[in-house]
Amino acid sequence: MNTGFQQLAQQLSGSITRFWYWWTGELSALIPDRWRRRFEGGERTIRYVSGAFEVPENGSQRRIPLDACASDPVLANWRGQKSASSRLLVLMPREDLLHKVISLPAATEPRLQSVLGFELDRHTPFSTDQASFGFRVIKRDRTAQRIDVELFTLPNTRRQQIIEGLAQAGLSPEWILPEGAERNAQQRSTLSLMPEQVRPPMRRTLRSRPVLVVLVLALLTGILFFKREQRLQELELAVGPLEQAAEEARAIRNEVDTLEEGGRFILERRNATPATLVLLDELTRLLPDHTWLSRFELQRGELRIQGESANASSLIGLLEESPLLQAASFTSPVTINPRSRKERFSLRAQLSPRAGEEILP
Repeated sequence: MNTGFQQLAQQLSGSITRFWYWWTGELSALIPDRWRRRFEGGERTIRYVSGAFEVPENGSQRRIPLDACASDPVLANWRGQKSASSRLLVLMPREDLLHKVISLPAATEPRLQSVLGFELDRHTPFSTDQASFGFRVIKRDRTAQRIDVELFTLPNTRRQQIIEGLAQAGLSPEWILPEGAERNAQQRSTLSLMPEQVRPPMRRTLRSRPVLVVLVLALLTGILFFKREQRLQELELAVGPLEQAAEEARAIRNEVDTLEEGGRFILERRNATPATLVLLDELTRLLPDHTWLSRFELQRGELRIQGESANASSLIGLLEESPLLQAASFTSPVTINPRSRKERFSLRAQLSPRAGEEILP
């Protein structure tokens, strides 16, 4: 029970965190930039391009390689001036990120963070353990009940290089964003490429009225959970028939694969073993007129024949000349039929491995 309570608490904390960033972003969009900077404190921006940081300096971009972060004077100055109210944003060009637009059912929008987390390895080469991702909804089709989601993915190795490089200068980023996303305060929380567990603690943007903020937050959180449960039930109802259809499709696919495998086996066996009529034709061509057969048997790749011939000893050589047969030998001594004065024989021969190739084009 303790484990279940901890999981519930973690889910609740994550939902409140995501709601906080969304809600404060909505309010922030209504506040003039001058006032917002006063409430939120300072903000510094740095670009990460091709393995180096770029900061503006005298109208140009100053490049700072990763191994030079610890001794760079600009970053040292930032470290000396940083305060609890300052934030550091790292921007990355879109071409340096794995970028993709995917289409999803509209019912998934309230739970996009979770849905994309489960679906990440289907749309990218990475799982949630190998990369972080950010997203935003760029189109809603109410007729088709679909949404287009822009997905940005950053591998953990590259993100760790950024964090460790800034850590050498005594700095830590609060955001890693696709370039251009910094201008939209409402979408920063979903477009952030920093995992939630390593993001800095939340800041209250309306510090002048903390009691009002808490009351409104509690009210809206209750409404959010109520709407979330409704959406979840709708999604489960919508996904149920699709899951059943998917199971039926998988069963049909398995049956098709079984039939295909059986067909291939039959074809291989047919190609490997010549038809009985083909062997009869071959024996008719090989055996001389003074020879006739009283028994013909073909089983498990072995041909057995019995009959009479004026010269039974010559039959071994004749059978060996056929591309369909090999290893011909007598199975019993040759005897003389007193009535016909011909030699009785009993022969066997193995079918050649290339018998199917000789018969089939």
